[in-house]
Amino acid sequence: MNIGLIFDMDGVIVNNNHYHFRAWQVVYERHGKHLDAIHYRDRMNGRTLNEIVAHVLDDSLTPEKIREIGLEKERVYRELYQPYISPTTGLLKLLSDANKLNIPMVIGTSAPSENVKYIMNGTGIRHYFTDILDESAVTRGKPDPEIYQKCAAAIGLPNNRCVVFEDAVLGIQAGKASGSKVIGVATSHDRSDLDADMIVDDFKSISIEQIAQLIG
Repeated sequence: MNIGLIFDMDGVIVNNNHYHFRAWQVVYERHGKHLDAIHYRDRMNGRTLNEIVAHVLDDSLTPEKIREIGLEKERVYRELYQPYISPTTGLLKLLSDANKLNIPMVIGTSAPSENVKYIMNGTGIRHYFTDILDESAVTRGKPDPEIYQKCAAAIGLPNNRCVVFEDAVLGIQAGKASGSKVIGVATSHDRSDLDADMIVDDFKSISIEQIAQLIG
């Protein structure tokens, strides 16, 4: 099959959105601010660390302080999620099926490299992916299509031959803007919030054939 699969990580590879939210709540509280679920969902999910700290938490911070706070949040997140790391339901079978058909797969995420290693080690699925692009690979966060354009290039396919798996509204916008078809995974948002080409709750009910039909 002349198709490629591009996966976001948080909320797609693993259903960990709640733990990112709780970690941001902890950091916000440490800085004298309150964070509710709607604010997180609508303004933060899918953005890079630097964008969240600089534009959402405090726009007066130095670049060094922005990075420090961002990494603080990721340390809290990893501590919270450590006992619960597991692939999203049905993902392992889908990865195995795609691998048997020699379909190239890549991860494109706004997460820092420390989190990528943490999730790959915790799930044991790194061998399925040709490449992983993390926050260091892009200068513009989602909804800009940069990350997914670079993911398609990493597997040597045009975006119109790729399907992106995304859980975030901004990520779906980025996938569509790249020229790819997008499957929304309803782990972080209600299905009605996801303007994707197909919407699934997890991976257990989706097949390679269904994915390929999106491209034609």
